Amino acid sequence: VHLGLNVANDVFDTILGADDANPTPTKFSGGSRVLQNALVTVREMSMLALGCYAVAALLGFLLILQRGSTALVVISALGLFISLAYTMPPFKLVYRGLGEITTAIGFGPVMLLGAYVVQSGGSVSLEAFLASLPAALLVAMILYVNEIPDRVGDAKAGKRTLPVRWSQRTVIRVFDIAAGASFLAVVVGVVAGLLPLPGLLVLVAIPLAVRVHTGLVRFYDSPYALMATMATNIQLHLCVGILLLLGYLLAIADQTVLGLRPFLW
Repeated sequence: VHLGLNVANDVFDTILGADDANPTPTKFSGGSRVLQNALVTVREMSMLALGCYAVAALLGFLLILQRGSTALVVISALGLFISLAYTMPPFKLVYRGLGEITTAIGFGPVMLLGAYVVQSGGSVSLEAFLASLPAALLVAMILYVNEIPDRVGDAKAGKRTLPVRWSQRTVIRVFDIAAGASFLAVVVGVVAGLLPLPGLLVLVAIPLAVRVHTGLVRFYDSPYALMATMATNIQLHLCVGILLLLGYLLAIADQTVLGLRPFLW
């Protein structure tokens, strides 16, 4: 589904004029440029997107048959819909300033709860939802920051993303809030006893969030100078995910080998 979304996004952004109107594409923003550089045709890209979605639908159908879970049906349908509606007319969610919310839902609760439902035999849990929030918020911030250098071309094409709609000060403030909320979600989860204590390892990644903030302040209007900040923002998401995973692995090791309970979970 993710592959299909990326390919379809290129197709629709080209058809709707957003990528062609972008004067400063970077390796993190402005589309893949394969259509603009005539490396493939719109028809070929469309067939590739359809192929990805077809494979995803088949795999999803097989999982639903195996689990017989109503929750999995709902999660699968939601994931497929928001993927298609992201740039596809008439929905064009990203053009309406809803791209970040869509991305957060898809890459957070939809992905994690979908995987959890499959492995748990059909049940869902508050812990799984809470554990999905850091990934949800930070992956939305990847899209959010990557939209900053695209805002001139996006505005011309009628793609009203949040950086197009908001001032620099507001854009940076919202990033700070979202990044802070991703760490706070883990702290609240640990304090509430829903997440393992080693999950607090994610706090080690706070300096990366500070670096992104600093880069946004310094290079907001310099698309190519901002590339290093966009890369750091991706590293922030990756590091938080890895550290949260490591926290869970330590808690599992404690339950099975270390015997330090209740200190690690």
